[in-house]
Amino acid sequence: MKMPSLESKPTHILFGGTFDPPHNGHRLMVELCLKAFPQTEIIITPSAQPAGAFGQHKHPIADFGDRFAMCRLAFSSVYKLDQISIDAIEASLPAPNYTWKTLDKLSEVYPESRWGILLGFDQLKSFAGWQNALELVDKYDLVAIERPGFEMLSVILPTLRASLGTLDELAPGVYSLGNEGHKLYVLAGEVSDAASREVRHSITKALDKDWLDPKVTEYIKQHKLYDESEA
Repeated sequence: MKMPSLESKPTHILFGGTFDPPHNGHRLMVELCLKAFPQTEIIITPSAQPAGAFGQHKHPIADFGDRFAMCRLAFSSVYKLDQISIDAIEASLPAPNYTWKTLDKLSEVYPESRWGILLGFDQLKSFAGWQNALELVDKYDLVAIERPGFEMLSVILPTLRASLGTLDELAPGVYSLGNEGHKLYVLAGEVSDAASREVRHSITKALDKDWLDPKVTEYIKQHKLYDESEA
């Protein structure tokens, strides 16, 4: 087993998701990640046909083109120094879109890079249900964002250790991961309780709680993407 080095950090971080629609919680995750890894490039990849943990695949309401366009709007305020890009790579990959396939392809494009995966605590808890989860933790770092109303890391660590192996604390918020010297980073900071499912159910509620970028709200209204009367 390779010994983890605290000096080794991801040069690129994948932030994948359905983004149906992208909301301010997603943006805040990216901002926290940029603060923790100021030299890292974040690749945001909306899923064309998203896979889900334990084979529970997702079925987006908005089509891929609309979700891709909304991502460009939602993350426009955090573009800087070419550190963030919205990539349509998953539209060209076999369905459903598995993270390991996306990273295999991106690793071909960036062959010298060290990759990380950005995810929330809800996804971290179910990470063992991702396809090829054990291979992922041997090849990539994980960057997990604490989420309001969700269990703290101390609560979900036993589940993670039972499925992913030893997670030794190397430093505050940094844990060993897998068998090849990768790490789990746990980030805390300003986050949001926004949820795409609740946005789809009630745009009015999303506006009241300031969950959406105004440009995304306008796009949703113009394209009539989520009909509250049918929610």
